[in-house]
Amino acid sequence: MTERKQFAWEGARPDLTGKVVVVIGGSGGVGEGVVRTLVTDGATVVATGRDLSRLADLVANISTVGGGGRLVTEVLDAAGDGLDDEAARLAERYGPFDGVVISVASWGEQGRKPALSLTDAEWDDLIAGNLTSVFRLLRAFVPHTKKSGIVLQLNGMSADLAFPGGAGIALSAAATKSLTRTIAAELGSRGPRVYQVVLGVVRTRARRAAGIDDLGWLDGEEIGAHIAGLVAATSPLVGIALQYHVEKATGPVAGSDRF
Repeated sequence: MTERKQFAWEGARPDLTGKVVVVIGGSGGVGEGVVRTLVTDGATVVATGRDLSRLADLVANISTVGGGGRLVTEVLDAAGDGLDDEAARLAERYGPFDGVVISVASWGEQGRKPALSLTDAEWDDLIAGNLTSVFRLLRAFVPHTKKSGIVLQLNGMSADLAFPGGAGIALSAAATKSLTRTIAAELGSRGPRVYQVVLGVVRTRARRAAGIDDLGWLDGEEIGAHIAGLVAATSPLVGIALQYHVEKATGPVAGSDRF
């Protein structure tokens, strides 16, 4: 495996050699860091996105980790009519999967807007992009994930907090938090482990390029390190469906089943 930074909260670094992990939204700001770590830790990563040029940029940006042929990219649209067939095609080609990471979000085209000012069309677009898409991805990919594997959604703190100007995003975050926890309970020990990981602010390439940065924010690579531990079943949080990864110093922690 290629060397990488060891985070203070990590135990032994996971060895993902022979594991296949799909990162849906892998060309996004958070997804790029996750892909980088998983490839560095030995996994074969299938990174998906809707834009070929962004997927090409992803390959170029992480070429320095030396993953060779262990990073492949595929165009995938969570809103597409053929999503179930596409998931089956990917599973036939690369799977069954040891992990599926869902890192998707849509701000819509309306910008920041008070909740009661949203039109029906804007509301529908936000729900489709942030809630329905996650449901469809879970439905499509869970059946193709190994019983010993994981399916994990990355979410934001708007799942728990008021988000003025972003009501549709916040509502969808809260709803997908509930959805993933419900599916985890429904599957129990019969299917892959299902996780909801709520994140703090993440340092992304786009934010840094815009001059918006804080060294205290999370890096995508350390989110990837936590996911690697869950895939390898070496993390102490393996049995916890709801998790928070908010602060660098603390690292990932268990959420409460009461809230």
